[in-house]
Amino acid sequence: MNKFYILSAILHGIVIFFLFGFAKDEELKFKEKNTMIVSVKNRRAVSNNSNISSVKQSEQKEEVQDEKVIPEEKPVEEEKTKEKVKKIIKKEEVKKKKSETKKSDNKKKKTNSNKVKESYNEFEDQNRFLQGEDGVFTAISLDGIEYEILKEVDPQYPIKARKIGYNGVGSIKVNFLVDIDGTVKDVKFISGESKFGFREEVEKALRKWKFKPIIYKGKIIKVHFEKEFKFKKN
Repeated sequence: MNKFYILSAILHGIVIFFLFGFAKDEELKFKEKNTMIVSVKNRRAVSNNSNISSVKQSEQKEEVQDEKVIPEEKPVEEEKTKEKVKKIIKKEEVKKKKSETKKSDNKKKKTNSNKVKESYNEFEDQNRFLQGEDGVFTAISLDGIEYEILKEVDPQYPIKARKIGYNGVGSIKVNFLVDIDGTVKDVKFISGESKFGFREEVEKALRKWKFKPIIYKGKIIKVHFEKEFKFKKN
């Protein structure tokens, strides 16, 4: 009986040992399976995360590209019209500059002419006036000078011409000077009859002429006159 109990105990122990070992193997296998599953899951998660991050990066790049302003192509007609407008504006600016330069040139000319007028002394112009030793100015011409004849005598037809029966028309051109007192001096004959007493009669008549003293710009002046006398026999 004792041997029987001992064998049964040994058998039970062997059975328990095998069962315990089998259970451990199953646990190890189960753990290995779980670790494999977890590792696979982790790999999938990592891959998923990497895919998600790459997708996000691509989306962000697309957004950035979308945010970049792409210049729109301008139509050809608009560019042509703008070029035309620019040309017109340039032409107007050139015209304005030309007009401004002309105005400035005219202003300069006016100022220069005014300066010339201010600096110009008419009495110092030898083509206009001559100053004598007595300091009196003599006008060479009558331009702009007003005068008044107080007494004027016409020359008579010469007696010499009548006696010889001369029937021609006598013409005498003469130059004379009106002095500051209005009398006639320095009678000079330019052209005309030199015979039959025509020149003598002209000079006699001029000596009787009387002018009002001629004043020009506040100064009493002498003036040269030029006149033509024509004789007709009555």
